Amino acid sequence: MSIRDKLLDFKDRLTDRHMYSIVLVVIAIIAGFGIYEYKRSIDFRGQVENGYQRAFTDLVDYVNNIDTTLTKAMVTTSPNQLAELATDLWREAAFAKANLGQLPISNTELDNTANFLSQVGDYTYSLSKKFTNNQPLSQKEISQLNDLSKYAASLSTSLQDMEGQMYAGTIRFGEISNQGKKYFGGQKASVGDGWQEVEKGFSDYASLIYDGPFSQHIQNKEPLLTKDAPAITADDAKQCVMNFLGVDKVQSVELTGESEGRIPTYDCKAITGDKNREITVSVTKNGGYILLVLDNKNPDTETMDVNAAALKAREFLQAQGFTSMKESYYQREGNTVTINYAYSQGKFIMYPDLIKVKIALDNGEMIGFEANGYITNHNANRTLPTIKITEAEARAKVKKELVITNVNYAQIPLETGQEVYCYELKGTYNDKNFLIYVNVENGNEEKILLLLENENGTLTI
Repeated sequence: MSIRDKLLDFKDRLTDRHMYSIVLVVIAIIAGFGIYEYKRSIDFRGQVENGYQRAFTDLVDYVNNIDTTLTKAMVTTSPNQLAELATDLWREAAFAKANLGQLPISNTELDNTANFLSQVGDYTYSLSKKFTNNQPLSQKEISQLNDLSKYAASLSTSLQDMEGQMYAGTIRFGEISNQGKKYFGGQKASVGDGWQEVEKGFSDYASLIYDGPFSQHIQNKEPLLTKDAPAITADDAKQCVMNFLGVDKVQSVELTGESEGRIPTYDCKAITGDKNREITVSVTKNGGYILLVLDNKNPDTETMDVNAAALKAREFLQAQGFTSMKESYYQREGNTVTINYAYSQGKFIMYPDLIKVKIALDNGEMIGFEANGYITNHNANRTLPTIKITEAEARAKVKKELVITNVNYAQIPLETGQEVYCYELKGTYNDKNFLIYVNVENGNEEKILLLLENENGTLTI
């Protein structure tokens, strides 16, 4: 019997129902395979897109850093500071260029952006060699840095606008290869050229979170306040929470877990009369210090201003035994305000000893608290230095074009972990506000911070 005859015989022996079932099974297998391959394709495209987004986000961060560092370089007069800033610029430009190279944009406009980043890196690296020999900047070099700064600011704004669209889902990098000219400009990039305006109207994907000067300088060391403090029990921690928040506010406290790490804590949940309100509190296992309070209260109204809220925060800190605390900077968000407090000893503000207090503007209630810096660094008996540099001498150390508006005394941390005592000179240059820190013992320019100020508060970078 031929193969054809065998197939016909097989067909004749099958009922119509059997044949229908077989066809359905075959179709189901084919459809399932197609869906599986389609899903794999979607997952792969998603992974590729996520990779592009990570590279672009890193690019934005590095360009923002370049903008900020160039701005700082405009006001420093210290060769050591200039050398440090130039090294930072060279490194940030290299990383920015590396992330730029990972984007799927083949237009020549991308090459123009890369060329600009190369100019920043190469130029500032060449200047760093001059700084190490204690040679000051010439007027031409200051002008060139100013041009670089303006161009970097424009690039940073363009990328942030594009980033807002990316997180809003308006653009996908997998589909952007034909849109490069729209975002990266059609002109040949050179120092001083402006970037074309990109589409406006998209909000940034995340708002700035205020932390104040030196708030992120938490050294990798054993926290001073908990180092020799006695251990407490979980029940002790619950009582600490009750005392801190107040028995009029809290009905009971539950232990939700324990956290290890640099500062081991008991993690608790405070139960209030409002079932929709959640308050979580972390208490240090040694000493029973309140490390963190997170309250999900979201006030609908505002009945007090920032000054009144600061008074409420200060009263709260004093009631909890935190004395000699001085408010520095603040940031408003909705109907709340977060205020930074640093310990004050003698003339000096001890910025490492930092506590952040969040106040609800409807009734002045404390709804947030963080004492990481204070627990890590606080020492009530520091030995204050002998001030060997006068205020006039400190003023003479900064760029003469900087208009100084205020002078304070401050203790600040350096990257090395050393704490130094300085004059804190607040000044304005090119419509931007700065904090310049000049050592009170030797006159060295130790640090420069750029102040970003608006109606909602102040950010330092």
